[in-house]
Amino acid sequence: MVKQQQATLTRVYPLPPFWAADFALAHPPTPGKFVLAELGGALREPLYPAGLAEAQFTTLVRPHHPVTQLLPGATVDVLGPLGHGFEIEGAQRLLLVAEALWLPPLLPLLEAAPNVALVIEATTRALLPSPTRIPPAVELHLITQDGSAGHLGTLEQGHDNDTPLRELLPWAERACFACDPVRYPALARLVRETRLHPGADFAQALVQMPLPCGVGACEVCRVMTRHGERRACVDGPVFDLLALDVT
Repeated sequence: MVKQQQATLTRVYPLPPFWAADFALAHPPTPGKFVLAELGGALREPLYPAGLAEAQFTTLVRPHHPVTQLLPGATVDVLGPLGHGFEIEGAQRLLLVAEALWLPPLLPLLEAAPNVALVIEATTRALLPSPTRIPPAVELHLITQDGSAGHLGTLEQGHDNDTPLRELLPWAERACFACDPVRYPALARLVRETRLHPGADFAQALVQMPLPCGVGACEVCRVMTRHGERRACVDGPVFDLLALDVT
């Protein structure tokens, strides 16, 4: 049964390149899951947790998102938590991989394991998060396509084939990805190149897309996998990365 809740906005503020919104909510979503918020538009908007505390969560959204128009104290009707989130229980070595603008849903996992490595790619340095926002215990690797910070290249292919993922994927016990879904097949192939027998739960990928209904009825969020067509709102939005490579 879908849970209907009332979330209260306690703070909204710029956190470039995003805006942050803090909500009080009795039952917040866990990492990778979401709530569907009524924000005045024709459809509900999915909100993912970028930070979690007891009975509250923080979400990061792009500028001009409807959340940025709310005032502190506003009450928002939400459905959820919904979906299938990240499963990392027992992992001692956790690898997080993201494009900078898709990073926020991975942030609650930065302290979810004793050893965490984070790889972030951006087109240029200005789009990378400040390293001061990353816990000092996290092993941070930066990649920029123009070479303005960190490694030169992309997640899949660095200069002279030196992408950090080729060393970190064999090290990790779990790997969680948050990228543009069009990149997942190439990243799945990289996992297969660097891991002899990756388990079904080793690489997990968040597919961020419109999720209007949250119950699999509207068919807007259809995702093609090796196991057939799935719905991101109920079967995901976190999927086995290797199952998304249908080429």
